[in-house]
Amino acid sequence: MNLAEVKSRIRALVDDPDGTYVTDGFLGPLINQKYEEIYNRMLSTGAEFERRVVELSNVAALTSDLSVYNLPGRELELMLQPVLLEWKQAGFDPTSYRTASLVDRVRDVIQAQTLDDWEFRSGVIYITPTVLDVDIRIRGDFLFAPLTAETDAIAAAKNLGHAVAYGTASLIGTVRGNPAWTQAYAILQDNAVDDVMQYLARKDQAKVRRVGRITRRRDRVIW
Repeated sequence: MNLAEVKSRIRALVDDPDGTYVTDGFLGPLINQKYEEIYNRMLSTGAEFERRVVELSNVAALTSDLSVYNLPGRELELMLQPVLLEWKQAGFDPTSYRTASLVDRVRDVIQAQTLDDWEFRSGVIYITPTVLDVDIRIRGDFLFAPLTAETDAIAAAKNLGHAVAYGTASLIGTVRGNPAWTQAYAILQDNAVDDVMQYLARKDQAKVRRVGRITRRRDRVIW
C-alpha cells in the first residue's frame, strides 16, 4: 500500500472522500506521526522487519569513517544498527565482496589493500583505511523513511498500511473532537498491528527452523 492509497482509505474512514477538510497538508504530519509510533511498537517483536542492505560506491582511499554518509539525504541517514559490512575494490563484480570483521576498536595500522576491520561507535561506522577506492555493502537495521511522495510504499509488511490508516483516523477523531472515531479506530489499529507483529514473528521462527534443519543435516554428513 502506498501513500496515495493510505490517504484515500483514511478519507473514507472519516467520511471525507473528496478531501474537503482532510487535505494533503493536514494528513501528511499525522500519517508520519502514526507511522513512527507503529514502528517503535513493532520493535518489540525482535523481527527483522527494518533490515535493509545499502551499497556505498567508490568510497575514497584512506577513508577511516563513514560519517559523511550519515548526513541528511545520504545512504546511512536512517541507519540504526549495522550488523554486517562487506567490501570490494571499486568497480569489481559483486561476487568480489569480502566480509570485514566487527571489532571493539579499529586498530591504528598502516594503510593496506584490504579493509579488515570495522566498528560502530556513537552512530558512526569506522573502518580500516585502505590505499584503494572501495565499494562497501552494509546490512543493518534502518528507520522507516518518512512518507512524502504519493508512490512511497509502506515498509515492513503489505498490510501495515491498514494499521497506519486506522491509527491516523483515530488521531483525526481526537483533533476533530469525535471520541467515537478515536476509540473505534484505535482498536482497529491495535488489531491490525497485532496481526502484522504475529506474522513477522512467525516468519522469523520459520527462518530459525529452516536454519536448524540445514545445520542438523550438515552434522550428519560430518559424522
